[in-house]
Amino acid sequence: MSSMELSPFQKEKLQYYFNFFVFSDSDGNGSLELSDLNGFMQEIYSFTGWDPDSQKARECYEVHECFFATLMEKADKGANHINLNKWYRLWEQLIPGCTTMSNFPIWLILLPKSLFRIIDKNEDGKIDHKELANFYVQFVGIAQGNVDDLVDYAMEQMTDYGRYPLTLASYNQIFANFLIGRTPYGPGRFIFGCFEHMVQRTGYTLIQGPPENIQDPLAEFKKLQIAQHSPSTPNSIVKVKFFRAA
Repeated sequence: MSSMELSPFQKEKLQYYFNFFVFSDSDGNGSLELSDLNGFMQEIYSFTGWDPDSQKARECYEVHECFFATLMEKADKGANHINLNKWYRLWEQLIPGCTTMSNFPIWLILLPKSLFRIIDKNEDGKIDHKELANFYVQFVGIAQGNVDDLVDYAMEQMTDYGRYPLTLASYNQIFANFLIGRTPYGPGRFIFGCFEHMVQRTGYTLIQGPPENIQDPLAEFKKLQIAQHSPSTPNSIVKVKFFRAA
């Protein structure tokens, strides 16, 4: 299997994704273990209000149980935990050649669908401003005072200024950008809303056909193009800031 070196921004994002699972670390060792799954799921039940015995909760548990177990197998044969360095090496193997979520193995393809269902509390098949803000504050831990402007901008970028609703199909595209994108310019940085970029906000356009014409939503990421406008100062520094509850 080919590998690649992660860009600094990819490492920033993937470190946050690692911490997203590890913050419920049951023994505080800073590594991801199968035993951490129960704590992570308790956070989900608390946020969603799901009964742990409900079908939605069971399906979510099964997706993440498969994810945790496969991580252990892929990262290091016989290992019972994954540290950040092993996590990076795993993604260096997984990302090359991927342009859409459908290129990833099935145990990863199911993750954005599960996260979408967690955020979409009213179960109408799309994420709205209130639901995204609720997720950012209650689950991610972004301060309430920071969230309104962030969500306004995030929704603009993830829906092409309201042109397309934030459905599962588009969320899959954006999640793929979160994993694959090597620079700060793309909608994927808003998946967890955890990055504040101290550069001129960069506009881009999601180029895709009308929603009713999309036959294979996962394949549509191949048509996602970002029309970037460089920061006004060529030497602008990109500063990434993590928002996380203490």
